[in-house]
Amino acid sequence: MAPVEIHTSPSYVPTAVVFFHLFAVGYISAIAARSIYRSYVALPPSSATRHREPLRKGHVQTFSILALVSLVFAGYYASRFASLSYRVWATERGIELPTGFFGDRGALRGGEHPGRLQIVTWLNDTPYYRDALEIVTEKARHFWWGQQVTLGLISWSTYLAIEGQRRNISNIWSFLALSQLVSLSYAQNLFFVAILLTPVPLPENVREITRTSVPGTSSRYTQLLERVVPAKPEGFVPSPYSYAVLLALNFMAVLLTPFAANTPSFMSVALLARVIPFSFLALPYVIPESWGTIHSHPHDSHASYTKLFQYISAFSAILHLKSSFLALFYNIPDSTYYRHSLLHPFKEEHRSTFDRSTTALGRVFGAIGEHPAVSAQGWDVLLSGLTLGIWAAIRGLEANDMLTSTLPFSELLLKPAQKLVEDTSIALKEDAKDAVDNVVSRTTRRRPGRPKKHEEIDSNVPRRGRSAKKALELTNGVDEDDAAYEPTESDPLEGDEETGEDWEMGALTWGLLSVGGLGVGTAAVYGAEVVGR
Repeated sequence: MAPVEIHTSPSYVPTAVVFFHLFAVGYISAIAARSIYRSYVALPPSSATRHREPLRKGHVQTFSILALVSLVFAGYYASRFASLSYRVWATERGIELPTGFFGDRGALRGGEHPGRLQIVTWLNDTPYYRDALEIVTEKARHFWWGQQVTLGLISWSTYLAIEGQRRNISNIWSFLALSQLVSLSYAQNLFFVAILLTPVPLPENVREITRTSVPGTSSRYTQLLERVVPAKPEGFVPSPYSYAVLLALNFMAVLLTPFAANTPSFMSVALLARVIPFSFLALPYVIPESWGTIHSHPHDSHASYTKLFQYISAFSAILHLKSSFLALFYNIPDSTYYRHSLLHPFKEEHRSTFDRSTTALGRVFGAIGEHPAVSAQGWDVLLSGLTLGIWAAIRGLEANDMLTSTLPFSELLLKPAQKLVEDTSIALKEDAKDAVDNVVSRTTRRRPGRPKKHEEIDSNVPRRGRSAKKALELTNGVDEDDAAYEPTESDPLEGDEETGEDWEMGALTWGLLSVGGLGVGTAAVYGAEVVGR
């Protein structure tokens, strides 16, 4: 008697996970857009000048377009990967593929018919997310692209934790979630728009100020969150050692990811490398005050932040160097090959070192088009690098800050050059002062005799009129020179200074990205951005 095939109904959980992923992308994007709009509503009057308004508008449009391009690329390659996965699954099981959307064999035709899409069964039989991650990890030339995105996420999450807390941007977690659910370049461009619209830290009562324009979230949720996670004092910065522990765990997970491919523990290691960056956002709120330092001035924390990005850059460079070596080693062709000819059927030919190297580089760079999952990671790296270069240029970052954030112990290397520049500037200032004094002494030299009526006499004799005592009485006994300075609404605040574009910094950023990968490039730009404001 032949065995009876048992048909079991497929589980709907994998399908629900995929649809929840799509819903979360739209919902969290709306939350991020809401936070950006709140920053726009709360812009200070000093930012609404005739010159700054069109400049900011142009930059916001640039990064908004880049965010849209990143979203289109991510969606396109995600749909291509899903289509390829479904076709492979259907071919292995002898299921007919649809010939179109409608018709006798259309994908959207109702009822049971050949060519009908069986999405629930396909997702139940196929480990969709695991396949996408393993395809990027199992080959060295594929992992060369995928690892750069993971290393960029480490710098990105650190930058979010610092700038989000300092500028008091709401729902900062949404930008990190979008970098995981969509792409790093998409989240980067959205957050850069938020930074452009938040030149100075938002006030603590920003929700009450913008309540009429931006409806607030549930007050019960906010109160519950404040009870569970008490607010830290202003100027609180966690110890660099606290970040160092999380960084060590994150880099260890990235290091172990390719070794865990095609093993039962792969998803645990891969998800660990993606989940740890969220701990950087929670660190300033969950640790006790004794594990950090309260700085009276924001600039006091620059040394700690610089050291933090130096660690990130150093470990990212080591991992990128390892992946580059393995990618070239496994893709370099043999030194000899056999060419068929009429006189010598098995003629041996030798390849030069240059030819072998260029062939290996071509295979590594060409891996971006081998599979949709790799293409998504590769284009994310390229778009993120383009965004970072433009950001460094329009912000006018300092080359010294970028190199200091990239190179450990760079202070010792750059100190002689800085001392030479300072000595030169002091000497130039002294020479200029002497020259001005000589000119003034010549022009103010009095000629003998009585001065003419049309000449003005420079005298230290006080002019006649109201006495100093009377002036103090009119100012309520307070000297105007000793009065406390109170800025007006039109005066720019710290962090709202106007900086010119410097495309040399963009070129420097792209150079660092080419040499050290996305991890080093992001550490350089974000480190310079943090200490430069």
